[in-house]
Amino acid sequence: MLRSASLLFTLLVASHHAVVAFTTHPARSSYAVRSRPFLSSERNARSNSRKSWTARERATILGRDGEYFKLDRMRGKIEFGSSSIIRTNLDNADEASIRQWLSDDEQIAMSIWDPKLIKEVEPQVYRLKLMTLMFVTIQLSPHVDVKMWTDEKGSFNLESVAFDPNIQILPGVGVSSDQLGILIDVVGELSPSKDGRAVEGKIGFVTSGELPPPMRLLPEPVLKASLSTINRTITNFATSSFQKGARKNYGQFLRSEKVSA
Repeated sequence: MLRSASLLFTLLVASHHAVVAFTTHPARSSYAVRSRPFLSSERNARSNSRKSWTARERATILGRDGEYFKLDRMRGKIEFGSSSIIRTNLDNADEASIRQWLSDDEQIAMSIWDPKLIKEVEPQVYRLKLMTLMFVTIQLSPHVDVKMWTDEKGSFNLESVAFDPNIQILPGVGVSSDQLGILIDVVGELSPSKDGRAVEGKIGFVTSGELPPPMRLLPEPVLKASLSTINRTITNFATSSFQKGARKNYGQFLRSEKVSA
């Protein structure tokens, strides 16, 4: 499902040295459109801090096509992300079987992400750990809590409800994690394709944050290029995870249906 982003996706950060080079690392298995609470512990990720989405907010993100970038240099605000069409062909598929498969949120959740990097934190809400991002002196190992459910039309939906950037700032950097104000929004929808041979839909994410003064001086093309690289990294990771997981999980679903028939 998170074939384009998601999830998630993800993030914008800035260093005191205003350097945009970065590296990514896989997250270790040990372990998105108004303000989302930062989660400092699993206890804080409960329903009383959850984000509720409006239809307009979902439509805004899903209505975009490709990468998104918005910079308010005077206020130091920046947003970036990506929205993409999803289609994954499934072997021996038909519309009825795909709808039945999509009706099980746990099966789909385990299809869209590395099983070692996802866990259910409450009914229909799953915590997705993202890859670690390093911006020279700032490291993030974020996770996003995503609600997943099937609506009355048989479409599978997802939307982020909380997010923790899990920022680690090295000594000597003149900015705190709170000053970065990082938020992430993820929404998506999936349904059987018209030909009944695939699952298709759309997924979108938007990350926003505060640019510290040193980084506000960087040319816009430099910021865009750096953030575009992050978008592609997240998208490629999510796409690969979904394609592999969905095909494997759907095959297991079909086999279990034959056995129980």
